[in-house]
Amino acid sequence: MGFGTGHNSAAKALACEFNKQPNVTAEVVDLLQLIPNSFHPLLQSGYHGMLSKFPTLYYYLYDWTHHNKVIRYVSSEVIEKMGWSIRKRLNQLIRVTEPTKIVTTHPFGLLMCPDIYEEIPTVGVVTDYELHPIWLARVPHVLCVPKKLPNWHQFERIQWQPGLSLIETGIPVSPTFYEHVSKQEACRRLGLSPVRPVVLVMGGGTGLGPLEQVVGELQELDHLQLVVLTGKNRGLFERLTRQFVAPHIRIEGYRTDVPLWMSAADLLITKPGGVTITEAIAKQLPMLLFEAFPGQEEANQQYLLHHRVAMITRPSTIRLQVSKLLDSPLQLGRMRERFGVLMSSDACRRIVKETCNAKAPILQTL
Repeated sequence: MGFGTGHNSAAKALACEFNKQPNVTAEVVDLLQLIPNSFHPLLQSGYHGMLSKFPTLYYYLYDWTHHNKVIRYVSSEVIEKMGWSIRKRLNQLIRVTEPTKIVTTHPFGLLMCPDIYEEIPTVGVVTDYELHPIWLARVPHVLCVPKKLPNWHQFERIQWQPGLSLIETGIPVSPTFYEHVSKQEACRRLGLSPVRPVVLVMGGGTGLGPLEQVVGELQELDHLQLVVLTGKNRGLFERLTRQFVAPHIRIEGYRTDVPLWMSAADLLITKPGGVTITEAIAKQLPMLLFEAFPGQEEANQQYLLHHRVAMITRPSTIRLQVSKLLDSPLQLGRMRERFGVLMSSDACRRIVKETCNAKAPILQTL
């Protein structure tokens, strides 16, 4: 089960691996799609509106649920009560499909599961580089977490939970991100020059962040090739194509071949979403990070900074930073080398194996 773009991407990557197994069938459920149509767009726009217009409010809500047990309990109760429509439809779906295991890439998936299915083994997959305590509101039987977290003590505190197996698998992404394609081959297939630097700009699946400012600052660097992926943000795509018309600037909408674009790139400029940066880690692609949302994106950013594979940027400094990095192949090479210990090419396989072996604990009473 997923909840939103990045969580669904991880869920789909796992489903592909599950379906390779003999006698196994996996089905991806997007919890957002179980919400009535009249509420789904409202929920999405409200979430993104809060992030873009009131990031401080979002930070406090996130931080309070992170550190305050009372507020965390109330939040989980509110989520459960407000999710009655999801739970009703999820209950119907579970009755029809009769799953033997439940895997969720978002803690809401566990909170929405009807209580009568508690005996089904559940697996939680963390898709950001920290553990938000909302995962503890209803603990899965197996919890799969990212690799090489600097604050591992966060996870040690939950290992006392009865029946919980905590496993460092890494974050699952599509195996295509781990397929080696040379820069020359990727550029050839995408119609780019293999001898000129390629800078890739992304704002996630919905094109969030100051992409117009970023492109505006970088447009004078005509010795490089600037590629901007706007995702499903059609309005941003149209604005950028009108505003920036130059042979070295290429604006693309939603693409299904992101691994190929990352293979062609020398540098990625992006928001630090958990799945996006995991895809870049798989491609050993150095990053400049802009406007991390308070909460999980800040944690993701700190993870990359800790391992020295990325730097923070802003529109006022981005031109100088890009120029310096591209003029220093030695520094870029060192950043690429540091990705080795962070890569999780077997994350999907390991999570599938742990899921197939998972069993609900037998609770004994005196």
